[in-house]
Amino acid sequence: MNLNEIMKHHINSEQSITQIIASDSWMMDVLNAAEEVNLPNWWIGAGFLRNKIWDAIEGVESAPTRDVDLVYFNANNISAETDWNFDVNMKKTYPFAEWEIRNQARMHYKNNSVPFTSTEDGISSWVETATCIAVRLNKGSLEYLFCHGTDDLFNLVARPIPAFQSKERIKIFNERVDNKKWKDRWPNLKVMNR
Repeated sequence: MNLNEIMKHHINSEQSITQIIASDSWMMDVLNAAEEVNLPNWWIGAGFLRNKIWDAIEGVESAPTRDVDLVYFNANNISAETDWNFDVNMKKTYPFAEWEIRNQARMHYKNNSVPFTSTEDGISSWVETATCIAVRLNKGSLEYLFCHGTDDLFNLVARPIPAFQSKERIKIFNERVDNKKWKDRWPNLKVMNR
C-alpha cells in the first residue's frame, strides 16, 4: 500500500494500519505465533510495525523485518534466563523470525530506570516516539498501542521521547538514526532534535 492509497483513508486510522498488516502474510504468521504462546500482556513493537508503516508511506517495497521484539510483563519471574529460553524455543518452533522476547518487569535493570509497571509502561520508554508502538492479536482481532500518539508515525518523524531529549541522551537517539540508516531507507524522514 503506497502513500496515495493510505491517504484515501483517514491517515491516523487503525483501519489503514490493519489493511497494511492483514495484507502481509509474514506479519500475520508472526502475530499468530505470538498469540499461540500467549505470554502475559504481550505486544510486538518497535520496527516490526514502525518500519512497515514508514515503508508504506514512502512507497518502499519492504522485505520483512526479521527481528521481532515480543515484550510481555511478568513480575513473578524476572530471570533473564527465562527470556533467553523463550528466544531459543521461539526460534526453534517458529524459525521464520528472529525472536527477541523480553519481560518488561526486568528491563529497568538494563536501562537503569525506575521499574516499569506494565508492558505498556516499558514500551513507552523506547527511544523514539514512532518506535513506542505495538500490535497484537486478540482472538483474531488486531489491537494497537500508541504510547505517544500516531502523529510522528504517520508524518515520518523520528523524534526522541521526552526522557531522551537531554544533552546526554540525545546522542543515543542520533546514533540510532545514523546506525540504522533511516534516512537512506526513508528519504523523507524528518529527524527532530539534532
